[in-house]
Amino acid sequence: MSARIIFDQFVPAREHIALELHHGETLRIVDAEGKQVVDLIALNATNKKEKLSCVYSNLMNGTWKLSKGHILYTNQARPIFSITDDKVGLHYSGGGFCTAEINYLRFQVENTPNCADNLTRAFKPYGIRRDDFGFDSCFNIFMNLTYQPDGSLKLDEPLSRPGDYIDLKAEMDSIVAISNCPQDRNPCNAFNPTPIQVQVFKK
Repeated sequence: MSARIIFDQFVPAREHIALELHHGETLRIVDAEGKQVVDLIALNATNKKEKLSCVYSNLMNGTWKLSKGHILYTNQARPIFSITDDKVGLHYSGGGFCTAEINYLRFQVENTPNCADNLTRAFKPYGIRRDDFGFDSCFNIFMNLTYQPDGSLKLDEPLSRPGDYIDLKAEMDSIVAISNCPQDRNPCNAFNPTPIQVQVFKK
C-alpha cells in the first residue's frame, strides 16, 4: 500500500480499542495468529444516531458475503466504509455480539467476558453509551458463521491465517470500537482467543 502508517497497535486477546477514523483513511484489521474474530462497530463522528448497518449493507450489496469491492452502509443508507482488500473473504454480516446474558443462556456460566462489555468500555471515552449502538451496527470480521440450505446457522472456526487482514477505507469521519472477541466456549475463535493488530493508513 502506497500510504504511511499513522496508527499501529496490537490489541491483546479478549481486549478492546476505539479510535477516530477520518474520511479517506484506511483501517486495517490484522489477525496476528489466525482464527480470531473481531467485532467492529462504527458511528458517524458528528452524529451518533447514524451508524453502520449490517441490514442495509447486505441489502444494498445484494449479498451477505461482504468482501473486497463491497461497500458498508449506515442506517441512513450512506457509505461508511469501502472494503478495499480482504485476505479471508468470509465474515458475518448478520449483526450481533456476545453478551453476558446470551453466554449464560448458551453455556450456563455467569459473568463471562463478552463483546458487549468490551465495546461499551471502548466507546466510553467518546461519550457513547451502550444504548447508542445495537446488534445491527456490528460487523463480525473473520467470523465463520454461515447459512445452511435447511435454514440453520453453522458456526465453525475462522478461515483466517496468521497475518491475514481486511482493509476498510473510511467514506466518512467515524468513531470505531473494536472488540477482540473473548469467546472461548465455542469454535468462534477456535476456543483460544489471540491478539490482533490494528493499523490506520493515510495517503
